Amino acid sequence: MVAHEIGHHIQNELGILAEANRIRQQVSQAESNAISVRIELQADCLSGIWARGAQDMLGVVEPGDLEEAVTAARQIGDDTLQRNAGRRPMPHTFTHGTSEQRSRWFMTGLRSGQLADCDTFATDQL
Repeated sequence: MVAHEIGHHIQNELGILAEANRIRQQVSQAESNAISVRIELQADCLSGIWARGAQDMLGVVEPGDLEEAVTAARQIGDDTLQRNAGRRPMPHTFTHGTSEQRSRWFMTGLRSGQLADCDTFATDQL
């Protein structure tokens, strides 16, 4: 969770959050939600990069930490949260992405370690 928030900090420093939030104010609720999903998935990817760097440079990632991170990402996907609340998942209401997307984007950042691979705004395949 801390790494995800670091991802948001990186987005803020790069100006991504400000631009995305500016656009969100000018579009429909469904479009705003879709932009929010891209923001959150990018933060998940950036958190994977952070985890990789923390392990490579500091050796602070212990065995099981990465599996725990992926499990946490899966548990907080919008689809899982809506199902757990007894509702049918409704993608147009998602603001963070599905469980699969969240874990996959985290793993993308972890595997590649490259900022360019975290551009959720430039892909059609979330």
